[in-house]
Amino acid sequence: MRAIPRPFAARTASAPIETIVFVFVLATLSYFYILSAIRTSTYFALSAPNNLRPAYALLTDDEWVPVSGKDWFKAGVQLELQPIVFSFDNIQDVSESVSSILQPSLANFTDYLTKGLVLHSGDAYNSICFRFAVNQSTECFTHTISNLPTSDVLTLSFTPGNREDFIKALHRRAPAFYDQFNVRYHVEGRDGDAMKKSGRWIGYAIRALVVRFWDLAKKADSFDILLVLLGYILMHVTFGRLFLASRSLGSNFWLMTAILSSSVTAFLLALPLAMYLDIPLDPVCLVEALPFLVCTVGFDKPLRLARAVFTHPHVTRPAVQEGRWRGQMKLAGDVVLEAVDQVGNGILRDYALEIAVLLVGASSHVGGLREFCALAVLALALDCFMLCTFYTAILAVMIEVRRIKLARAATKSRRNSTISESKPSNLVRPRIQADIEQNLNMSLRQRVSAAVLGVKGSFLRQDQNAQNKNENPVARLRLLLIASFLTLHMLNLCTTLTPATALQRYHNHPSSKSLHMFSEPVPGPTKKVDITSPVISNVLFSLATQDQQSQSPDVDSIKDDEILVRVAPPLHVRVSREDAVKSGHVIHNFMESWTRLVGDEVLSKWIVLVLAVSVALNGYLLKGIAEGGTSGLRPAGAQAVRFGGDDTKEKSKEDPRQPSPVLPKLSLLESPLLPEVESTPEVTPRPTYFNTALPAPVAPIPVPARSLPLNLDRIDQKLEERRAQELERSILPLSTLSTTPSPEGVRTFEEILDVFENGPRPVANSLAMLNNEEVVLLSQKGKIAAYALEKMLADNERAVLIRRALISRASLTKTLEHSGIPMANYDYSRVIGACCENVIGYIPIPLGVAGPLKIDGSLFPIPMATAEGTLVASTSRGCKALNAGGGVTTVVVYDGMTRGPAIDFPSIVEAAKAKRWIDHEEGYHVLKEAFESTSRFAKLQSLKVAIAGRTLYVRFATTTGDAMGMNMISKGTEKALEVMSKYFPDMVVLALSGNYCTDKKPAAVNWIEGRGKGVVAEAVIPGKVVKSVLKTTVEALCNLNIKKNLIGSAMAGSVGGFNAHAANILTAIFLATGQDPAQNVESSNCITLMEPTNHGEDLHMTVTMPCVEVGTVGGGTVLAPQQAVLEMLGIKGAHPTVPGQNAQQLARIIAASVMAGELSLISALAAGHLVRAHLVHNRSQVNTPNVSRPVTPGPEHCGPQPSLPQATNLVGNGTPSRVERVSLNSTTSVSASD
Repeated sequence: MRAIPRPFAARTASAPIETIVFVFVLATLSYFYILSAIRTSTYFALSAPNNLRPAYALLTDDEWVPVSGKDWFKAGVQLELQPIVFSFDNIQDVSESVSSILQPSLANFTDYLTKGLVLHSGDAYNSICFRFAVNQSTECFTHTISNLPTSDVLTLSFTPGNREDFIKALHRRAPAFYDQFNVRYHVEGRDGDAMKKSGRWIGYAIRALVVRFWDLAKKADSFDILLVLLGYILMHVTFGRLFLASRSLGSNFWLMTAILSSSVTAFLLALPLAMYLDIPLDPVCLVEALPFLVCTVGFDKPLRLARAVFTHPHVTRPAVQEGRWRGQMKLAGDVVLEAVDQVGNGILRDYALEIAVLLVGASSHVGGLREFCALAVLALALDCFMLCTFYTAILAVMIEVRRIKLARAATKSRRNSTISESKPSNLVRPRIQADIEQNLNMSLRQRVSAAVLGVKGSFLRQDQNAQNKNENPVARLRLLLIASFLTLHMLNLCTTLTPATALQRYHNHPSSKSLHMFSEPVPGPTKKVDITSPVISNVLFSLATQDQQSQSPDVDSIKDDEILVRVAPPLHVRVSREDAVKSGHVIHNFMESWTRLVGDEVLSKWIVLVLAVSVALNGYLLKGIAEGGTSGLRPAGAQAVRFGGDDTKEKSKEDPRQPSPVLPKLSLLESPLLPEVESTPEVTPRPTYFNTALPAPVAPIPVPARSLPLNLDRIDQKLEERRAQELERSILPLSTLSTTPSPEGVRTFEEILDVFENGPRPVANSLAMLNNEEVVLLSQKGKIAAYALEKMLADNERAVLIRRALISRASLTKTLEHSGIPMANYDYSRVIGACCENVIGYIPIPLGVAGPLKIDGSLFPIPMATAEGTLVASTSRGCKALNAGGGVTTVVVYDGMTRGPAIDFPSIVEAAKAKRWIDHEEGYHVLKEAFESTSRFAKLQSLKVAIAGRTLYVRFATTTGDAMGMNMISKGTEKALEVMSKYFPDMVVLALSGNYCTDKKPAAVNWIEGRGKGVVAEAVIPGKVVKSVLKTTVEALCNLNIKKNLIGSAMAGSVGGFNAHAANILTAIFLATGQDPAQNVESSNCITLMEPTNHGEDLHMTVTMPCVEVGTVGGGTVLAPQQAVLEMLGIKGAHPTVPGQNAQQLARIIAASVMAGELSLISALAAGHLVRAHLVHNRSQVNTPNVSRPVTPGPEHCGPQPSLPQATNLVGNGTPSRVERVSLNSTTSVSASD
């Protein structure tokens, strides 16, 4: 039975790496969202914040008296003091030499503050400072306290209202200052803001949290504390049970980590969702509810799924035991899905019951309980979703990793141990016997661990049938616990989470209606600056002293007014030397710089893109590792890829009653790679491979007593040398090998098959040890299919070489192997799987360039790949004439690829109903939405519907960007028909292409409606150019064009063939630029029009091509030569800003080139130059093969030969004259060009 969660698990189990990374990214974003909410909350602020308020002091009778801020505006003389504290990072490192550097550096910085720093208003410190004398020449009041090596304090004075401007200018203009002494000054902001922007905020928040909980614990009831403590004990017991259960499933760490990661991720996602739903949460409530939440969620459901997965019969055993695919492992995703089908509905039922019970508590009016139940409902729902998606992806990865470990262990045991008949393998021994032997081989530490924590993997060795019969009662107990917990709170028997306890005692003001995520307590009163501190009192004493000195009669000073001072909080400046910065600060600065870098708008997008590429690559590599690693679990015969053939039908059948063969013990002395070791004469050195088909065990070869000690480095070196020699021999061309090789060059088929089936994996490594003739022999015997050579060999050029040999030796002429078809120096990686199959080489076509031709104001060379002489030259002549008239102007009037499926209906009534629905606005929008969902470039333009009987033909037309678009529109059409079938269930899609498109066939619908790019080109050729370059007249060209291209084509019943030879130029450009040559059928539809203009003196010419099907992305454009041609034209690949512009430009170039070819050919026909041009440029007499003639018996066999009558011609000579030969060849040339 298919479980309800299966659709979710199917997606994630097939792409586990992508799912895991996506969920982790989502959890990270959620974490940052929660962290931002916590930082902006005042909950983690201490009850006495460090932010200080300014203090006020009044000088009365030479004494400073603290006053309130209300007296500030009543005083006669006002000034503000700003202490600046210079803190040294390296207090213990400040020696005399360093002090000698810091003193002038501090003086330099002080001079910058008092003279160099300019405010926003343009003033400096000298203009806003406080002076006792009215005269501006009097120095400003400043005070400095030097207290090295601890700190220095500089106090500046300001007139009222100017201190804030100075501080803002300091933060804005000099947040970080360097001087010539290599000393760094960093101006810090407010303590709270600076603390929150640094990593030290974590310790600050923890300290605040501990203080608050200590205050809460002192006021809490003993029963509440005991209940919370009991909850935490039960939570840790739950963690312990999770560890033991994971260990019983064979995992000490990763399974438990996966389960906890799934639950924690669900909780992280639940908190922002709770904020969005306006569920009030308090940290105290969360901490109290955390153990109950853990006990509520529990871990029995993911453990139940893990048990179903790891006890699946096909986790480590092949799914297919017999037949061709024996030894094939079942996909890890399929194993997970079958486990979900087994236990998924039960898990979903338990989640539903727990959520239903918690919803009762969430709907109650008990404060605190309502919020906890709402959060628990969200956490449970998300935990269920994470279990069906994220957790299943992790299980799929764990299955692959477990298979890889078992495969490596099996390979290691085969390599290092000797298996005899008396001691079978662990894979075939009874489980009880294997367990007993494993317990006997355990070390003391393993025995102690097994006694305390249990035997690792013990659950996997139990009888699963008995386990399935006993239902786990934990789910029912948890449900009972939740119901009891809710009942206690609703009846006020327990009030841990209600406002009457913790929150009510802590908050003396009502805050139950708060909708913030974290309740923010009202901060207490902030402190003022202590004017009695030694630093401030010293500054005030100096200020009073200077005030007394300023009272002398010879100084124009401020008299008879009391001085009121406002002392601002100190501004901290961190001083450090760059060569003595601590590593902690370096790391902190690096992390701050990295945070700013990641926050950049451009770089952040690139980082996400690189992350996505890395995830895709890691997923691909992990799948490859899994495919290569699990091959060790298969039987040796199933590891090799087998291909059936006519000559391989005789197969040996294995007797099922025959015992499994035993692998022989191999001695290193068997290898001929050790010349230092003397071998016994009765042993013949011969390379040996593992073979599972040995009839009997082979005894180990005895080691001679006089053998030298083995040198492992020497063995490795010789193995590498032999592998290099084998690889060199395998890539030699077949022409260097004899067609009938000697036994010394090619091994026997049994030896080759042994290497192929039992050699190193992947199979390409085994084939690298064989030469080309041996691979040919394997393919001829049906072991390797000819079409799979590239995949098996992992060497494209070698695969082409071997395929040529196979085809040549199986053909009648046997010439392909040594033919002149080129194959070397070609990038076949772009061809395989994209452009061609069964590749045996490539065909070079001559590539010429016509022009250049001015098209829309720009000069373009016209690339043409053709084997017809005079075509490039004729097009160049047309380009010359068009350029003389100012070039060609083109417009694109249509851009849309089409696809016309054929749909069958039960009756004509249903077909007509579907036609009306498609023609209606509703049906059109439904199909348009479905169609455009398949690609961001596919934009549906129109739907043209035709009906024939009960068959409906729908012609989809869409833009496809820079691609030609057949694949894109096919995918969109298929999706649209899938959606349409929901509205018309009786419809049957006969074919995705019902020839109503129409593709690669002449059709009037393409000529009328258009397909691909519809292009119109226009040019005006001066009459003198027509006479001088084209050697004809405007009147003759117009007359011939009407009689030939228009009337002549109409007489022939042509559709879209109203031109001279548009297909010639278009096909040549198609071949040069990698287009589909077969689409020249409809792309060559063209009408050429000529008419006199400017009073008959000049020629006005247009070319209309309604269905040019081209693209610059996909298809043959991926080949390197074709890409180079597109790059020469400046239209390689997709356009960076305007999708489709490169493909439209290629269509413009083709239309303009067709105009040049049309103009030149019609001019040649009008002037009678065509025959003479072909005689010069298109007579390939040298390379034309001789005419085959039948062999006539000689006179000695048949007697005298009768004389034949001599042929006569119109002139009367016995041999054809030169004029006749010219006329014969001319007829051929005209028909070829026309």
